[in-house]
Amino acid sequence: MKMIGKLLKLLGKIVLTLLAFLFVCILLYFGKLKFEELQAHREIKAVQAEMKPLSAEYIPENISILSIGEAAHGCKEMQELKLSVFKEMVEKRGFTAFALEADYGECAEINRYIQGGEGSAEEMVQKFAFPIYHTKEMAELISWMREWNESAPEEKKVRFYGFDMQDPEGSYAFLKEYSLSHKLTSEEEFAKNLDCIRDENFSLNEKNAGEVIAFLDSLKEKAEKNPEEAQKETGNTADEQEGMDKQAFKENQDFLMELNTVRQAAETWLSKENSSVLRDRDMEENVKKILEIEQKIGSGKLVISAHDGHIQKENPIYNSMGVLLTKDFGEAYYAIGTDVWKVTDNIKVLGEAKRTVQSFVSVDPLAAQARFAKGKQYALYFSRITDEKSKVYQLIHTPMEMLQLGEGYSFLMLFLPNSYRVKSAPVQRYDSMIYLYEGNPIELLEKK
Repeated sequence: MKMIGKLLKLLGKIVLTLLAFLFVCILLYFGKLKFEELQAHREIKAVQAEMKPLSAEYIPENISILSIGEAAHGCKEMQELKLSVFKEMVEKRGFTAFALEADYGECAEINRYIQGGEGSAEEMVQKFAFPIYHTKEMAELISWMREWNESAPEEKKVRFYGFDMQDPEGSYAFLKEYSLSHKLTSEEEFAKNLDCIRDENFSLNEKNAGEVIAFLDSLKEKAEKNPEEAQKETGNTADEQEGMDKQAFKENQDFLMELNTVRQAAETWLSKENSSVLRDRDMEENVKKILEIEQKIGSGKLVISAHDGHIQKENPIYNSMGVLLTKDFGEAYYAIGTDVWKVTDNIKVLGEAKRTVQSFVSVDPLAAQARFAKGKQYALYFSRITDEKSKVYQLIHTPMEMLQLGEGYSFLMLFLPNSYRVKSAPVQRYDSMIYLYEGNPIELLEKK
């Protein structure tokens, strides 16, 4: 018995020693994180001389696609920047289109409201499948676009698009109405093939994806038939067919784009590619097609908005949308990244339907300087910082921690800050950046 007692005492000492060691390690780990935070928060007076407001005058004139990123989807101020940037580019550079990281179908419905359709901006934001857009800030963007169109001449009217493809159910109603009104298929055939994407009966999967794709391709072929065939079916003269007005052209383009994005959603069930690689490539393809539409009916200049991870011009992991746009458009693609020193974010809990409000710190030394800026927000335009010996030039060319917070929260993120930060030189990823000191959580509007 004495031997057992001694062994238990020894075991207890070992356990206590291990616990003490673990406690010290935890203290050292969090102490290191706090030290890094304090270091990054130091004042850098040289940055204050380079601080600029958000203004189109600092952005090159030869661009056709300007992107504005989000360091965190659930941050109120990040959503406000969408309107600020778009308004600048519309009023001062003649841009006529805004495209969002959301499905084409739901954004097309919102665009019909912007062009004078019925409803309200608050009702329109409920069309988004992503709840992060059910906000007052998104309603303000939509309202501004509608109000602009009320007094703008035809050539300056603005349009709203989406370039994502993750929620095809938003396209069901329009695809059905267009297909039946243009006699592309029967109601029975449409229901047989596409009822699998209806809201109340969503059942698109790997088993029916191939059939859906074949049906969509048949609709596209009929919709793209040559003018002679279309003339025979509609009874229009060749001149009448050729003289389709912008509205008819836009409806046709909406139909083809919605067919395409639903097809992309179906392809994700069949493809063996990494889903992120496939999605970003599809988004880039959709942005290019939207730009082609705008080249025919608008200015041919487009503002797009998505997470920083999608719009950045360099990505060491895979070819994201911004990387592909940079390859295709070169200097005609301009990326504005965002960062915030501390954000209190409204974020979805991983694997659950609920959302939570959590705080994160970027330890970005340039975001820390925003506390000295007017309104605690400023921009750096990298092409204007040319003195290689200057402190700011060296900073923007030095790898630093930046926030890239996705739409998914786990308590482990409290212990693993690298799960929501990336380390890179700002100038490698963006053409300019907007920095905020603090960010507040979005508030979701209740559906009426």
